[in-house]
Amino acid sequence: MSTEMLLDALDFDLIADVFVTESISASPAELHGQLCGYLASGVGLPLEDWLTMVAEFCDIEGWKEDASRAAIVELHQATIALFQNGEYALVPCISDDESPLSERGTTLSQWAHGFLAGYGLSGHKPNLSDDAKQVLQDFANISAMQAEMADLEDNNDNDNDLTELVEYVRLSAMMLYSEHHSVADDSNSGQAPLFH
Repeated sequence: MSTEMLLDALDFDLIADVFVTESISASPAELHGQLCGYLASGVGLPLEDWLTMVAEFCDIEGWKEDASRAAIVELHQATIALFQNGEYALVPCISDDESPLSERGTTLSQWAHGFLAGYGLSGHKPNLSDDAKQVLQDFANISAMQAEMADLEDNNDNDNDLTELVEYVRLSAMMLYSEHHSVADDSNSGQAPLFH
């Protein structure tokens, strides 16, 4: 499956529509963050375990629509594929660039909150590098910024700052993943790429 098709499965509006269909009040961004955090910790997440996690997170007994379950399965499979393919193409499932900055910022905070929850839920506590510890601290700070994000005004400075923050989060999540896994294009035996 092409990277573009994989990224389509991470579309925020697609998952938000599933949540509406299924009467789920939780945050799609937080759910995807939780998946990414769990996977980035170095632990595998079989599909059935993921579906159980989703049901608990969303407080549902089952799916009203088969298409909803299929979208959630695709979210799981595409996220794993994007982490593993070595292209560093993974993106957080947050509101897109057409959305108001306040919404994009809020969903980024929710994603970071979910990431930390998933990382903790995995139960895997590897020996973290200083870089990894810094990333987790930064994610905690971003997670705590929901109120500030909700008040973000639409202007070029804020847009640029938020775009940089999203890119930092995106690359940091993949750096953490690659620290605990070897990725497909990895010729340096599991060495995490360096970001500046």
